[in-house]
Amino acid sequence: MIKTLRFWILTLISFTIIGILTSSLFSSYLVTKNSLIENSLEQNQVYSKKLAQMSEELFASMQLNLEGRKADIIKLLDQPEELTVVLDQLIVTSRNFNSVSVIDKNGLAIATSPNVGIAGNIIESEGVREALDKKENIITKPYMASTGRLLILVSTPLFNEQNEYLGMLNGTIYLEEDNFIRNILAEHYSKDGSYVYVVDHSGTLIYHPDEERIGEVVKSNEVVEKLIKGNSGSSLTENTKGDLYLAGYSFIEASNWGVVSQTPYQSSLEPLIGIILKIFLYALPFVALFLVVAFIISNKLAFPLQKLAMYTMNKGFNKKELRIPTWYFEAKQLTETVEEYRRHQEETVADFKMQSLTDPLTGLKNRRFAEYLYSNLIEEKQYFSMLMVDIDFFKKVNDEFGHNAGDEVLQFLASRMNLVASDNDFCIRLGGEEFAIVFPNTHLDEAYRLAEILRKDIETTLPPTRKLITISAGVGEYVDFNEPITSFIERIDRALYKAKSNGRNNTMKSN
Repeated sequence: MIKTLRFWILTLISFTIIGILTSSLFSSYLVTKNSLIENSLEQNQVYSKKLAQMSEELFASMQLNLEGRKADIIKLLDQPEELTVVLDQLIVTSRNFNSVSVIDKNGLAIATSPNVGIAGNIIESEGVREALDKKENIITKPYMASTGRLLILVSTPLFNEQNEYLGMLNGTIYLEEDNFIRNILAEHYSKDGSYVYVVDHSGTLIYHPDEERIGEVVKSNEVVEKLIKGNSGSSLTENTKGDLYLAGYSFIEASNWGVVSQTPYQSSLEPLIGIILKIFLYALPFVALFLVVAFIISNKLAFPLQKLAMYTMNKGFNKKELRIPTWYFEAKQLTETVEEYRRHQEETVADFKMQSLTDPLTGLKNRRFAEYLYSNLIEEKQYFSMLMVDIDFFKKVNDEFGHNAGDEVLQFLASRMNLVASDNDFCIRLGGEEFAIVFPNTHLDEAYRLAEILRKDIETTLPPTRKLITISAGVGEYVDFNEPITSFIERIDRALYKAKSNGRNNTMKSN
């Protein structure tokens, strides 16, 4: 059976629409897949970096606790009972050690807290020998102590006024028992099979969710190899069991350890099918509409030739009465249809561009982004602080130097804000000369300190107009997740207004 022209036109248009839909879905699949992978890598890198920073701070605190007690320890070296009392106080105040001890230069344990049965004995363990040999502040690699525990030793040497070596003050971390490492890393923020582990400079597992693996050497892992070299970053990697993970890793300089946060490759891609299905469902009504339009157009395109065919079947036709549109006319109709489709696509893209989240003048995030950020932080139950900034007498800048100079001053303030904000903070232009910085996981006092740094920097740094400006600021903390965000912003607005009422160029905390 010979097919009609309308059939072939419908077939061609249907094939074209299906082809475009298929290629669009495939392209979306690839782009979304790459986006999910990059997002997971970035999140894990940021998370590992945050954990590394926390560990750095804890190690510094532990070392300071030991250093702060050295003078008392040295005075009581020949008084074990009084020395034990000091160690009892130290372990209570430090909170990060499982036990503390004092060992003399010959390896004799003078006193411990709590009593682990080694006082009065010569300690020959690997970590103690290393500390005695080096006579400096060290964090040892994991080793098995005489008590049968797998532990890490944080040690500081003891010297008298004549600079004679007397021994050392030690804090121990039991790797197979509750310790500060577990408190920090025990639960990953994601619930998709992600987890965190820690290795030392030799590639030995110091922490792992699977307790049986603590003490295992995993230096053959490519991520661990990079950490041993002191590198930080993110990558797609294969663990020692052959499973693919998206890992972020950070090196801890204080201890030469490495923190790895990783997510199963397949878990990262779980949303992919759902996203593609949504795209397909959104496109389906347009496909149906285009097919209806195609049917109507195919009838119009086929009608002139159908009329010609029917006319020629009549042997007695009169050519003078034949009026059939030319092919140029039909081509024109088809071109307009394709052009209409192209315009529709451009309008869709233009609509997405209009929803940009970046302020074009300063390069900071805009108010739309701020609303999204508030919602996201509250949904995740993540406390935060916010600094709201307003340039004092900004109208005078515009009046005296012009609006172009005013724009340059706004850009100047944006650049100084970026210097104060960390990688985890968000600088936002709310509108006009009003700006804000959102500090996730930051309490009010720290936010106030950063606000004062920014204010003092602005009042002493020349802007492009070469005339000093000042800012007023309000700072608030969001910790009550039942408080409406509008109420929170109003609190900071009131603090900002109070800063201006108090003579400007100052920072006020919200109630």
